[in-house]
Amino acid sequence: MKRSVRFLTATGIMLVAFSFGILGFSKVHAADSANGNGIKVSPVRTDLTIKPGETQKVTMTVQNVTSGDSTFQAIVNDFVTNGESGAPALILDASKFAPSHSLKRYIASIPNFSLKAGETKNIPVTISIPATAAAGGYYGAVRFAPASTDNSKNVTLSASVGSIILVRVPGDVKDEMSISSFDVRRGADGVGGSSFFTTNKDLYAVARFHNTGNVHEQPFGKIRLLKGTKVLQETEVNNVTPRGNVLPDSTRRFNIKLDKVGAFGKYSVEGNFGYGPNGQLLSAKTSFWVIPMQLIITVIVALVVIIALIIGLPKAIKRYNRNVLRKAGSR
Repeated sequence: MKRSVRFLTATGIMLVAFSFGILGFSKVHAADSANGNGIKVSPVRTDLTIKPGETQKVTMTVQNVTSGDSTFQAIVNDFVTNGESGAPALILDASKFAPSHSLKRYIASIPNFSLKAGETKNIPVTISIPATAAAGGYYGAVRFAPASTDNSKNVTLSASVGSIILVRVPGDVKDEMSISSFDVRRGADGVGGSSFFTTNKDLYAVARFHNTGNVHEQPFGKIRLLKGTKVLQETEVNNVTPRGNVLPDSTRRFNIKLDKVGAFGKYSVEGNFGYGPNGQLLSAKTSFWVIPMQLIITVIVALVVIIALIIGLPKAIKRYNRNVLRKAGSR
């Protein structure tokens, strides 16, 4: 199905990459130096469980951190996952919703409000899940921006800050996730795994989780780096507060720095992970070699020498023998 939606990019909004909290920060702050508008909002992320037919309110604290009075508006957006980083991509078109798991349609409109310089105000956000709502996850964001802009496009380009809301609706929830790939790559942004490296620097174990369920998951666990049977390194995965989420129908990548790899040898990496309320388990394993370039060059030179000797030595011996026989016959 073609998605007719417009996404927020990092180019126009100071807040976005969003401190928005799939990665989980405690507060966000944005200031627009052009007109002096500045806002601080908390919390950045709210996780809720709301049963079908129920309503809950979230209180968001908004502070005007500038020296001037201002009026602000709240903008409600759905969001989807932007690539495999876990960062949210806001759907900015006011008439559009997420293709699935839309929370925007269940959040009541929020009136504009004014804040004096330095003033803080609690803004209630009302979420009503209809009785007919399917079980699973619903995701939205509430942004706060100056209300002086005259159209929605300008609003999206203004300095704004916001908070994401992740709602779990109980019922026939499908917690299902798999490991798309588990490998070792060079660099945190490395593309494609490898089983051979010429240096032990900047190596990462990369676990990519794919969510085929209908609710967000927070994978956790541990990876172990081994040489033979000796454990060189153990590292927790997604060991942050709050944990990063993998949204439904998306893949998220977790990078684990391997800083105990030696300069030479064969190594293996094991990953054991859990997710979901019932502690479903996933595991994966991979191995790789580290062979320094200097050693490779030395081996290649040695092979060339050996091949040259294998080919050239018999010929040299034959020439020597012929010379000896020729000299012996001439006497």
